[in-house]
Amino acid sequence: MDLIKINEIAYSRMADRSSHNWKDKGNKYYHGQRTANLALTLREILLPENSSSDEILTVSAWFHDISNGSENHCALGAEKTRQLLSGLCTQDELEQICYIISVHDERIEGNNYPEVVKLMQDADLLDHLGTFGVWEHFLYATAHGETINEAKDFLLNVAVKQHTEHRMQLNFEFSKLILDEKYAFLKSFATRFDTELEGRVWNLDEIIKNGVKNG
Repeated sequence: MDLIKINEIAYSRMADRSSHNWKDKGNKYYHGQRTANLALTLREILLPENSSSDEILTVSAWFHDISNGSENHCALGAEKTRQLLSGLCTQDELEQICYIISVHDERIEGNNYPEVVKLMQDADLLDHLGTFGVWEHFLYATAHGETINEAKDFLLNVAVKQHTEHRMQLNFEFSKLILDEKYAFLKSFATRFDTELEGRVWNLDEIIKNGVKNG
């Protein structure tokens, strides 16, 4: 496959638009790029001897949300990808790419999908969390007229409690470890955000201790 040409198509279709009017321009193009990198990282760690589907995994990640925003975005995305990539890969490659896109949101505990699908599903979910999740929530809060305190309350009282739900949607134990770390960061960030919004100093005792020690 000509990955350069295929990525140019992804860029031309997604980099200049946003999936929602409150999100950053090109959000789905860049999400696809990150998802591809995450999926390959997971594959290298979990299936180090099996790189045969790396190009399939990469391209399906680039295009998986090309029709995002619709109720049936997986099936529509697969169909749009089939049209865009016709002639740029073999028929078998195209079928594999479109299949992965068509089921990437079907996160069912204990599913029997091929490993390449599971890698894609986990990478997709993981990319929405961590620092990106915080960024996206702030975009939403600002666009929808929320106060900074309302944004904080969501992160502290709602977002951090979605850990178990998201954990159940992941296929691999290693993906769950990544998720755990992302939620540890989110909890720490939300707690610090809460502290600083009240005009208090985060880790004040430690700062004082270090200041006395170094004074």
